Amino acid sequence: MTIVEIAQHVGLSKTTVSDALHGGGRVSPATAAKVAAAARELGYVTNRAARQLRGRSVGAFGIYIPPIARNFNFYMEFAFGAAHGSAEHDADLTLFARDAEVGPRHFQVDGVLAVDPLPGDPMLQRLVEVGIPMVTAGRPPESLADAVAAVIEAPHSDLARLVLDHLRQCGYRRPAFVGSDRRFYSSWADDVRQSYLDWCATHSAEPSAFDCPLDATLDELRAAVRSATAPADVDALVCAPQGFAGRAIGILETADRHVGSGFGLASLSSDPTTELSNEQITAVDLAPWTFGRDAVNLLAAVVAGESLPYLNRFEKVSIREAGETGRKSWAMLSGNVSRPTDPGDPRCRGVPT
Repeated sequence: MTIVEIAQHVGLSKTTVSDALHGGGRVSPATAAKVAAAARELGYVTNRAARQLRGRSVGAFGIYIPPIARNFNFYMEFAFGAAHGSAEHDADLTLFARDAEVGPRHFQVDGVLAVDPLPGDPMLQRLVEVGIPMVTAGRPPESLADAVAAVIEAPHSDLARLVLDHLRQCGYRRPAFVGSDRRFYSSWADDVRQSYLDWCATHSAEPSAFDCPLDATLDELRAAVRSATAPADVDALVCAPQGFAGRAIGILETADRHVGSGFGLASLSSDPTTELSNEQITAVDLAPWTFGRDAVNLLAAVVAGESLPYLNRFEKVSIREAGETGRKSWAMLSGNVSRPTDPGDPRCRGVPT
């Protein structure tokens, strides 16, 4: 079955049918639906190889995630969303997993999505050298900024401030902070740490911030949490990396810091199992599946040659405050939704209402 035969069947030109099937030209939704229905009825299958030869495209996008982060749920869900988005653009998704130094690299993709790009990563440099169009989820290192076509990022700084403000409204005056160390110091890691330090300066709170490896062992996380919460007047803990807050509950309990009964706990990148479902924790949901899909949509637009802003915001995020089951969307959060201000309010102490 060919496009010519479909065109004869529906009484349209070959060009119109081709545009309707492949998303080109100006075809009305009604015409596109008519052509799609006819293609299904006649058993038409797109000849991707022929299209690639004509358009000099590969029909695939690449995704690169720093090796240190690949075991985290966020990146797995992000990749699934990116794969779904790629399929919507009739493209495959290739995960780049080999080291940049191992043999010659041939990237058979039309564009690449780099997630949380890190300074000094040789793979990013290699991708730039071969000239593949690149979009990053998270701002790239300054050395690569000019080589990146577009950036998409969540409002991490604003989210961190909202979480800290919520803790303060609930009566907590000196939150501590545990972030990722220099082995994983992406723009996200820098943004949330700086937001914490700025917030402390604004509210005359002595900062108590400690770094921890992203892939921390229990001993490493225990050392960071205990160091951060050592001052007697620290009454809350904000954890940046996914899963740290959930793992910290047991550590805090052994130090006589009881979450939900006078000690606040928050996660800025929440694990769906251990943190988003735990009502003791104020949890940020970065919606990784949707984030990945939107990032690929941006990449597809770049590859198609569309004129786009360099910096793009992903705002389909939400926060679930401790003691509550529902989540506040970014639209609600940025619209000054009222929050409890009485420290005696059970929602401010992580006690289920």
